[in-house]
Amino acid sequence: MNWELVKTKGHKTVKVNHDGKEYYLHSRYNPIKEASSWVNGLPRILQDEIIVIGLGLGYHIAELKKMYPDITIHVFEFNTKYVHWLIEHRLIVEDLLNEQVVLHFNQNSIFNEIRQMLNETKENFFIYKPSLELIENEDLKRSLESFHLYNRTILEQSGNLIENFNLNITLRDKEISNELFNFHDHTCILVSAGPSLTKQLSMLKRVSLDGKFKIICVGTAVIPLLAENIKPDLIMISDPKDNIFKQLEGINTTGIPLVYLSTANHLTVKSYSGQRFIAWQKGFQQAEINAQSNSILLETGGSVATCLLDMLVKLGCKRIGLVGQDLSFTENFSHAANAHAQKVIQENYKYIEVKDFYGTGKVKTSKNLYAYLKWFERYARTHQELELCNCTEGGAFIKGWKHMSLREFLKL
Repeated sequence: MNWELVKTKGHKTVKVNHDGKEYYLHSRYNPIKEASSWVNGLPRILQDEIIVIGLGLGYHIAELKKMYPDITIHVFEFNTKYVHWLIEHRLIVEDLLNEQVVLHFNQNSIFNEIRQMLNETKENFFIYKPSLELIENEDLKRSLESFHLYNRTILEQSGNLIENFNLNITLRDKEISNELFNFHDHTCILVSAGPSLTKQLSMLKRVSLDGKFKIICVGTAVIPLLAENIKPDLIMISDPKDNIFKQLEGINTTGIPLVYLSTANHLTVKSYSGQRFIAWQKGFQQAEINAQSNSILLETGGSVATCLLDMLVKLGCKRIGLVGQDLSFTENFSHAANAHAQKVIQENYKYIEVKDFYGTGKVKTSKNLYAYLKWFERYARTHQELELCNCTEGGAFIKGWKHMSLREFLKL
């Protein structure tokens, strides 16, 4: 990897050459206008500090300073050689670094710090995407790319989230609590709708008849489970989009409680035939305001399965087994059989390869699924008191989790 200074009409930019490709850290035409647009596209910042990944030549940081002159800005740059090059050639915008702007580029101290931030939903955490090309640690780079994609999706859906929230609170459903759902003495099986769920259904059916375990599932897994007469003990949905209505359409869910994130699709929530309970999430301001001091606030993690895991833990469950959590395209499928969203992944799909469940090969995954994989791994690192078992028997290997068959998990 190397970089060089490039002149534009009035301002300079940096061209990065990496693996035979060229990338520019700022516009080749008007870096200042581009930086201003980037800052204006961010949500309104209410905290007393801002975290930005990527220094570039500092144009976007200078624009942030103009808009928020009283807020401390922490800038993280992971390529120390690049920072030294900037300093050596005096390329950092004059007066950029002062008591308001703090630059972090010590490799040993910032990796763990950033990885912890990625485990949480933060409204003051922003990624200047062009700078990701300077990151040489591929694992961190992929995690940040996935986080950026998730944040961009949330930003694009912000109007939808607010609308769903405002409509959902008019339903006046009870919020989840330890009094309503106490899982302290239970072992829970968290069922997702990954491709490997199909081969687990027969054993899950015996589990459901046994009654010794709690079967808790995400919305996409409901139809595959009910098709095999497996009645889950609880369902969770979180997606704000209208298309999740198909997850529960035309099925009898009477007697199965539904927990929904406060911003989940209102039409789907309103149409549910069983008991409903609302859940508040961290990182969404209206939900945090609406929650009481003793309310449970969930980490979202970007997917309904990550929300559900955190909810089970906060409701007291200490032993959880994952089923159908492939986090990859096992046998080139996106979901289990009968799941409404199932599709075949084409060979030309731009994928990432990760270690498989058995640790002996590789499986294909996407940037989104890779982000969830890293979330599950970080969750295990920060909750070592739990017994977390991956019983998917397919898909990706999740570092920090015990890997075993569902049969072995049930025998423990």
